[in-house]
Amino acid sequence: MAEEELIREHAKHALQSLTDKKKRGKERISDFLWEVFIIIVAVNITLWFHNWSEKRQERELEKNFLIGTRNDLGMVKERLGWFDNFQPILDYYDSIWVQMNEHRIDTAFIDANSQYLISTQYFTYDNSRFESFKFSGYLRLIENPKLSEEITRLYTVEFPNRVGADGAIFGDRRNNFTTYIGSKAPIDSSGKMHVSKLLNDPGAKFHLYLQKKFLQEMKSQKQDLRQEVDNVMNLIDKELKNRFNYKEKES
Repeated sequence: MAEEELIREHAKHALQSLTDKKKRGKERISDFLWEVFIIIVAVNITLWFHNWSEKRQERELEKNFLIGTRNDLGMVKERLGWFDNFQPILDYYDSIWVQMNEHRIDTAFIDANSQYLISTQYFTYDNSRFESFKFSGYLRLIENPKLSEEITRLYTVEFPNRVGADGAIFGDRRNNFTTYIGSKAPIDSSGKMHVSKLLNDPGAKFHLYLQKKFLQEMKSQKQDLRQEVDNVMNLIDKELKNRFNYKEKES
């Protein structure tokens, strides 16, 4: 580097000034100290420049991570919104329960929509950006401690917990359906399952009631998580605007 060559050159001059017999001792020392002074200044300028350059690169890393994470969370928020589509499934359970309690069974409706009893919609998310940033030790670059904490909590606690809960709930739902309904309900030659024939079976009634409660709780949890994601996105927007003068482009 040019800075290192300059320092070496002045170090060479400093040594030469001490051994220059053409100059008096006082003059040699003066020249030597001058060269040392130049070296010290050059070293400090070099260090300052390197620190400034490194800080600038770190700010750019932080900015790009926050922009990318906001985009990732936007997709997560959209996926969580899909769980509003659970309402027809919940309506199906509610309808069955009302029909049983009021003793007016609509067998055509119940059997035609029995696929709702095994419908699933797993929560998924992409954590590659966060994991790469964390693995590289760059989480320290996020200067806002609350923002860093909230992003980390989403990716290390909330999202994994939601994935695990979905796996457990849908796994039990599938197994219980097989036990209480799938293995008992008559299936005609067209492949239609006649769930309506089981509505007096205690096991089937318990399964329908329990799964309705589980799915209601699952939808509520998804809505809560969606709000948490939205809150973190707002924190990121605020940080990008205040520290980087960056505003998300409106689509």
